[in-house]
Amino acid sequence: MFKNYLKIALRNIAKQRLYSAINITGLAVAIAVCMMIMMYVVHEHSYDDFHHNAKRIYKLQAKIEIGGNTMNMAYMSYATGPIIKQRQPVVKQYMRTLRYFKPLVINNPELPDRKFSEDNLLFVDPGFFDFFSFNLITGNKANVLTKPFTVVISKHIAQKYFGKQNPVGKLLTIRTDSSYNYQITGVAENCPSNSSIQYNFIVSGASLLGMKEAAMYTGKQGVGPGSFDNYLLLSHASDTTALNRGLKSMVKNDKSLEGETFNLSALTDTHLKNNYDDSSHIRYLKIFPLIALLILLLALVNYMSLSTARSTLRAKEVGVRKVSGASRKTLAIQFYIESTIVACLAFLVGFILFYAFKPWFTNVLQLKIDNAFLLNPVILSLFIALFILIVLIAGSYPSFILSSFKPVITLKGKGSNSVGGVTVRKVFTTTQFAISVGLVICGIVIDRQLYYFRHAETGMDRENVIMIPVNNSFAGNYPAFKQDVSSLAGIEATATSHYAMFRGYDMYFIDGKTKDESTALAALSVDKNYIDLLKLKWKYPPAPGEDLVGTDKVIINEEAINKLHLQQNPVGDFIKSGGQKLEITGVIKNFNFSTMESEIIPLGLFIASDTTKYWSKVGCNLFARIKPHTNLPGLLSNVQNIYKKYDNITPFDYTFMDDAFNQQYKAEDRLASIFSLFTIITIALASMGLFGLAAFTIEQRTKEVGIRKILGASLGNITSLLSADFLKLVLISIMIASPIAWWAMNNWLQNFAYRITISWWVFIAAALIAVIVAIVTVSYYALKTAIANPVKSLRSE
Repeated sequence: MFKNYLKIALRNIAKQRLYSAINITGLAVAIAVCMMIMMYVVHEHSYDDFHHNAKRIYKLQAKIEIGGNTMNMAYMSYATGPIIKQRQPVVKQYMRTLRYFKPLVINNPELPDRKFSEDNLLFVDPGFFDFFSFNLITGNKANVLTKPFTVVISKHIAQKYFGKQNPVGKLLTIRTDSSYNYQITGVAENCPSNSSIQYNFIVSGASLLGMKEAAMYTGKQGVGPGSFDNYLLLSHASDTTALNRGLKSMVKNDKSLEGETFNLSALTDTHLKNNYDDSSHIRYLKIFPLIALLILLLALVNYMSLSTARSTLRAKEVGVRKVSGASRKTLAIQFYIESTIVACLAFLVGFILFYAFKPWFTNVLQLKIDNAFLLNPVILSLFIALFILIVLIAGSYPSFILSSFKPVITLKGKGSNSVGGVTVRKVFTTTQFAISVGLVICGIVIDRQLYYFRHAETGMDRENVIMIPVNNSFAGNYPAFKQDVSSLAGIEATATSHYAMFRGYDMYFIDGKTKDESTALAALSVDKNYIDLLKLKWKYPPAPGEDLVGTDKVIINEEAINKLHLQQNPVGDFIKSGGQKLEITGVIKNFNFSTMESEIIPLGLFIASDTTKYWSKVGCNLFARIKPHTNLPGLLSNVQNIYKKYDNITPFDYTFMDDAFNQQYKAEDRLASIFSLFTIITIALASMGLFGLAAFTIEQRTKEVGIRKILGASLGNITSLLSADFLKLVLISIMIASPIAWWAMNNWLQNFAYRITISWWVFIAAALIAVIVAIVTVSYYALKTAIANPVKSLRSE
């Protein structure tokens, strides 16, 4: 019997190729979307849970209160870990890691001419591979990181620099602040993609202590803020309460910790709750699962709608089978098997689509997800559950409806007009288009907000400006480098800043009227050309001939006047930071030196001399404005040659200021890209739903159309008549979706200090898209019925 059901099912699928293709494609696309979002959500929530002691490892962080301002400190001092372990019995072990953020230059001493720029170097304590569960391929866990200037490299780095050779015992030259030769003592498996700790080079902490720059990182001897991630392994996961109590007691009894508050963060929470960059994707984890659910719902509704819409073609078959003795249960099983076969085919196609588009999806979200992660038991369980859910839901409704036909009625050719529930299908179709219209509105608003960011007046001219990072390898040659670049024919002007634009700033705290009051002032160290190069505008310029250079002089922005409660024109006034008096030498108009998601904050520009040793000591960025109509590749090649003259070790790098500005909105860019794809999918699924409803409804009116044509109705009249009811559903969906989408987008825009207002034309545009899609979808069946020969339509009468 099963073989017979299978044969009939395959025959029906082959016979109705168009509808079978629509059903399978719709379900497959929804399945692929659900798989991608499942993979993404599980991956984001699985960070660091592969560590054997993950539930007992906590990261120590701090908050510091300074004059009413709270500062979050993600990194602690070098001495913090040992002191906490000594004073708190519940701490079994500690681990300090220092991620080196500056550019790395690596080369194999056997091939001195081949140098590479790398990242992800960690200085760590001995026992790193016991504390964490990273897999060490070669080397002894107990001693690979005990000696100075030893390094464990990742499998990827080992293959890159040494090919198939065993790298253990060989040397690598690693240039951090200075160049040192490191002996390779082990090779570690590449970092899992769901690890918040990423590495290519794991360097022994003893190496850091042997460097001449050691004091810069390990100088502070007590507990407090610093440069290290401090991880604590507790004796039991429940010991957090006792440790928190002990940390509060430490603060209370130690005056040097006054104003500080310590908090513990579980290792498994690091990625989602304590990442201060955009990599945690929190906003996507809230939005995407909902969208996946909606898309799956739309696809299932479409499948059931199209299946029952074609029910009149199976009515006589059901009648004959029932007259021949088939029970309703037997028929339900038959139709369920047909639905299961369609679901299986859809799942297979869906998995192929998922695998094909996974690289695109992860690339858009800037994720790195290993293929091995797909074998995660949670992922496999979810995929199996998704398959079972689709089979159960997709087959239940059609099998229930089709098996319920009464043989007397169906054999007379009088199928019920209520087959499959026309009202239910209308509600579903309206819901589908409402979701589609809502996503179209959201997509347009997101696109307009991004356009506004990129074209808004930011108070400076960032066009044709490149930023070239220069580290301390230039020694005292930076002024000469700057002069050589300035002399190039294609360079209009140059300037210097410690930080690249949009890449950070220092912080001063300006004294208030009382001892406990202070105001945070962002600080940028720049040269005297900086203001002119960026074409910043003066609110109150310096006095003629005023010398602006000096650590005791500052140029502030307009916002600083408001927040520091200064007089209208404060030029010549003094402000204090700690014991230092700063003279205000000028006021510039506000400009966006950080993301436009936040309001402009008080800023101070500290002007340093071109020849100061400061630039050579801490590194800086050369800003260069390029003249219009310049041969850009040729100019950049000349700049690179000059750079190599002063530093032939560090790879030449540059960033256009416009690109750096746009990079700040990468999260919104990714959201817009994914939204566009999801919107297209929902529109397609909504169209399929409308197609199914049109197929069923118009088929029920075939004889009516034949009579109207005989009575003289024109093609246009009949097409309009058949299309009107469906357009009403679309208009209702627009009315439902518009206020909901406005509410959602209005709330989303509140995240930005500078934002657009939602214009009326956004809703008109979304409505037009929906109406055009509906007309095109319905036109196929409306025209087919309208041009049919009325004699054939009425023949059965």
